[in-house]
Amino acid sequence: MPVQMGRLKSLRILTTFNVGKSTGSTIGELRELSHLGGKLSILKLNNVVDGTDALQANLKNKKDLKELELAWGSKDADDSEKVRDVLDKLQPCMNLEKLTVKLYGGTSFPNWLGDSAFNKIKVMCLINCHYCFSLPPLGQLPALKELFIYKMKFLRTLGPELCGQPFQSFQSLEKLEFEEMAEWEEWVSSGSGGPDFPRLQELILEKCPKLRGSLPCDLPCLKKLSVKGCGVLHDQGATATTSTSTSLNYNSLKGLKIEDGCQTGLLSLLETKPLSQLDIRHFNDIQCLPNINRLQSLTLGHCPTLLSFPEDGLPTLLTSLQIYRCRRLQFLPQTLAQLTSLRCLSLENSCDSMRSFPLGIFPKLMSLNIGNCENLESLSLIEEGVDENLSHLNRLTISGCPNLVYFPQGGLPTPKLTSLQVYRCDKLRSLPECIHTLTALQYLIIKNLPNLESIAEDGGLPPNLQHFSIENCERLRASSSSVGDYCNWGLQALVSLKYLNIGGRGSDEILETLLKQQLLPTTLRILWIKELSTLKSLDGKGLAHLTVLRSLYIYSCKSLEFLPGEALQHLTSLQELYIYDCPSLQFLPEEGLPPSLSYLSIYKCSGLEKRYQNKKDHWANISHIPCIEINDEVILRE
Repeated sequence: MPVQMGRLKSLRILTTFNVGKSTGSTIGELRELSHLGGKLSILKLNNVVDGTDALQANLKNKKDLKELELAWGSKDADDSEKVRDVLDKLQPCMNLEKLTVKLYGGTSFPNWLGDSAFNKIKVMCLINCHYCFSLPPLGQLPALKELFIYKMKFLRTLGPELCGQPFQSFQSLEKLEFEEMAEWEEWVSSGSGGPDFPRLQELILEKCPKLRGSLPCDLPCLKKLSVKGCGVLHDQGATATTSTSTSLNYNSLKGLKIEDGCQTGLLSLLETKPLSQLDIRHFNDIQCLPNINRLQSLTLGHCPTLLSFPEDGLPTLLTSLQIYRCRRLQFLPQTLAQLTSLRCLSLENSCDSMRSFPLGIFPKLMSLNIGNCENLESLSLIEEGVDENLSHLNRLTISGCPNLVYFPQGGLPTPKLTSLQVYRCDKLRSLPECIHTLTALQYLIIKNLPNLESIAEDGGLPPNLQHFSIENCERLRASSSSVGDYCNWGLQALVSLKYLNIGGRGSDEILETLLKQQLLPTTLRILWIKELSTLKSLDGKGLAHLTVLRSLYIYSCKSLEFLPGEALQHLTSLQELYIYDCPSLQFLPEEGLPPSLSYLSIYKCSGLEKRYQNKKDHWANISHIPCIEINDEVILRE
């Protein structure tokens, strides 16, 4: 919170100090404080009259200050010399470890900003310093590990002045980031003969549209390079001979991310350096990937013209492959079958030509996500070695595949599957057969499956299920023929089930049947009831035996009018009760709520708000609860 100084003399922790008429504070008042704590933000420095006033703050002698954000206002500075003088006089103590300068309006920085005497500064951020034509010699800060330069719109050339003395620059710098440098055109080496950034591990360039030429060619410790929105930038190899390209000292480079209109010349690094991670996004002019040697992780996103993988295929060492919004890309099983090390595969909004996905093609696959593949019709099992190849799969997620009708006949030979999630598959009629044989399954989430007719016809749900969620599956409604199906689910026998979520279209009758026939397992600890349109009351019989239930969420049940008071009294472990968007619910049970309850939340329930917000009518029924929240008001028991 902003602090008004007034007569404060011994404040030990000051986080934010606003200078200006609105606070009645002047920068000079900081001189009165001998202890500021570790962090200080001074805002609206444009209201400082001159450097003399700033000098009175006496930041130079506040030895305990570790972090000094200095920020001017959003308006452009009208006096560059005055602004520079103010910043000069705000020189902090030598113990400073992090410095942020925002909206500085000077055309140059004061000398102290790159002084090697600041030998403890580890992080430096220069943000929106629009009018500076050059940077201070930050390379002289011996402990600097992270440097962030954002939105310096008048800087055109970055040269030797940044590094300072030759052979001594950026001895500790590990991360360097430039972002939104609208006019930056050239990055010139210091010419010292050695690396300008000898320990740099991560370089990020984002939205530098005019930066052309080359990156620094000698980055011996660089591990991660990320380039986004630098449309004319290319690496050395794009304009030089192959021998020059291979002479780039990027031998430690493991990860490359290029995004949003960058030149494909950067891709030559793929053929010359042993990368392990590659992330390519928002490329509009690439049809085929270049050959990749030792890659382990590949992400392809928003590449509308990409048609194929490299001619020599993907490397067999690949363990992670993520593809999204690459609709023209051909998913060729015979090409991908060589990925014998693949563990994680995600396909989203991609591979429009794919009609069937061959489960079991990847022998070590552990996680499979298929999303928004609109033309996918089936999941198929290859004949030879399918059981062995699916033995490692533990996560399977299928979503947004409107033409998918069935899982493979006979069920899934996935003994280690722990999570199965199926969303938004309009034509899907059933879950995998023999689902009860998936003894490792712990999480089963099904949502927005309007044509799903059955989930466990032959043996019930998996016996070790812990988390079960079912929403908007209207064809599963209770009827004379399907009431028995709920018994066949075997919910009562699921002694490990802790979390149950039931809601959405068609779920009113499901919940009513489960409660009436007492089919819920006694082990439940968290119960979500949400978006039921016709339910007027919860059947107390089915709730009363949930004696270890800790949290009950009732969410957006518009027609709910009553809660079973006697049944709730039996919930002796209930600690949290959430009632959200239930406008028809007028009162809580007269019998009161369980004495174990420690938190009650009521939100967007007009009837309950009128009854309990004045803390008079019926308040005695809930006054024993330590914490009550009604809309945005929190009431703590005295």
